[in-house]
Amino acid sequence: MESTRFESGYGQGRESLHGRFDQAEAALSANKPAEAETGFDAILRYDPFNVRAHCGLSRAYWGQGRTEDALNSLTRALELEPNDQETILQFSRACNTLGKKDFAREVLQSYLDRNPHAEAIRTEAQSLEGPTPTEDPGQREIAELFRKQGTIQFERGRLDHAIACLEMAIENNPVLAGAHNDLGVIHFQNGNIKEALRHLYNALELDSKDPEILGNSARVLALAGETETAEQMYKEYLRLSPEDDAAWGEYEALLRRGPLQQWDESSLTPEVAGIYIDAAKKLMDAGDLAGAAGAIERALKIRPGAVEAMFVLASLHAGIGHREDAADLLEQALEIDPSDADCSALLKSLRNGNGDGPGLAAGVPGENQCPEMAE
Repeated sequence: MESTRFESGYGQGRESLHGRFDQAEAALSANKPAEAETGFDAILRYDPFNVRAHCGLSRAYWGQGRTEDALNSLTRALELEPNDQETILQFSRACNTLGKKDFAREVLQSYLDRNPHAEAIRTEAQSLEGPTPTEDPGQREIAELFRKQGTIQFERGRLDHAIACLEMAIENNPVLAGAHNDLGVIHFQNGNIKEALRHLYNALELDSKDPEILGNSARVLALAGETETAEQMYKEYLRLSPEDDAAWGEYEALLRRGPLQQWDESSLTPEVAGIYIDAAKKLMDAGDLAGAAGAIERALKIRPGAVEAMFVLASLHAGIGHREDAADLLEQALEIDPSDADCSALLKSLRNGNGDGPGLAAGVPGENQCPEMAE
């Protein structure tokens, strides 16, 4: 897909910039947050310090339920311009929606201390002085019903239906931490670690003391390789749930694993290299090239002359346009095993200039298996 570009002339660029703003704002008004996100992203590629675009991007993220991304965009806007009134208002409203009214008041008061004549900010601050507006009990009730239905569908193994129910629960009550947590668990079991973390981060934003959310977050972070953060999550979870023997075992295993650089291949058997090769194929098929490269590196440390591993690494190089590196690896592999058909075919393809050899697309399963997580 082609990236969006602005005209090269300064005047034309400014005109296009205003046009992009209008289009992105129109998309937000039409309840098309993904389209608005694309527009604001394009503006920020042209002008990465544009406070208004960061604010707009935050609203686009919010409309898609991406709470953490929305807050990050607002934080960036505040870093660029701490005195921007619209950003302050938007940030305080986001905090209030997330149930952090006291923090919203602090943000507004801090601005008023610096700008005592800002009437819009004062009015907003006064609106937060009363009791928190009562949620619509009917909407809250509907959200809980959808969440319960999502749990039922999950237990029946109908994950698509469960996801749909939980998303409707969040639509009716965006601050329902349990629904975000449940979506994180489902995506975790589907092998989609990135989506699982996104939903669990949302859940933590809403309720950072819930033991279930902390436990699930710790497990997913550990699998994602975020060892230090996972350790902190486990500590907090075990402080609240010291009777969970399984979690203590997981925590101890995480501590024994230690940092990645302490990994030692000297005691591992050749069969372990095969496991890393299979993992690399699956990661590459799923689009995680960095993860695939890490797995292949380990496989080659265990079995330096493994032709299959060299073929996977060559495929990775070819996939990112490093044709010469790929060809060199394939030639080395064929010196070890001249009869390897995959290496021969990919090398021939690279030499012909098209790079469309067998690669891994035809031979790697698409499933992204993931161990089951205890809830």
